[in-house]
Amino acid sequence: GNILQTLFVALIVGFALQKMGPAGKPVLTAIGHIQALVFRILIMVMWLAPGGAFGAIAAVVGATGVQAIISMATLMIAFYITCILFIVLVLGGILKLFTGVNIFKLMKYLGREYLLIFSTSSSEAALPRLIAKMEHLGISRPVVGVTVPTGYSFNLDGTAIYLTMAALFVATAMGTPLELGEQISL
Repeated sequence: GNILQTLFVALIVGFALQKMGPAGKPVLTAIGHIQALVFRILIMVMWLAPGGAFGAIAAVVGATGVQAIISMATLMIAFYITCILFIVLVLGGILKLFTGVNIFKLMKYLGREYLLIFSTSSSEAALPRLIAKMEHLGISRPVVGVTVPTGYSFNLDGTAIYLTMAALFVATAMGTPLELGEQISL
């Protein structure tokens, strides 16, 4: 919940290390090792996440029956269709307009990361691999190191789409569907 404060402190530390010059090199090396360790732990945890999700789903189905799966499947299918349309039409259009890059070529290149995101329902698990692939494409390490985490912090399109659809789902499930104006404002 303190992403902005963390980002601010990280920027201050980065500027301070840059001003230190060669004296800051050991600190940068240590931070690099700690970063690799944290990313490795994150990957290990995310590989265990599907087991936890299965247990939670099994408990709900055991308590409420198969209708819970049908309702959630409807929500998830609608969510994924909406995300695909948003990525291809909106983000793909912006990417093509400003860079000339085809969204489908980029998606093919990032296929494994998409599979990881899809299977864990979290883009955080793909962060280390995404950074590595962006560097592999030729984007400089400092640019990737700032833009990818910043994009993760400020550009939460998937989260916004999911929360909107979940709110509509819950309102309908509770028997009080939202009016069209309320849906649009949401």
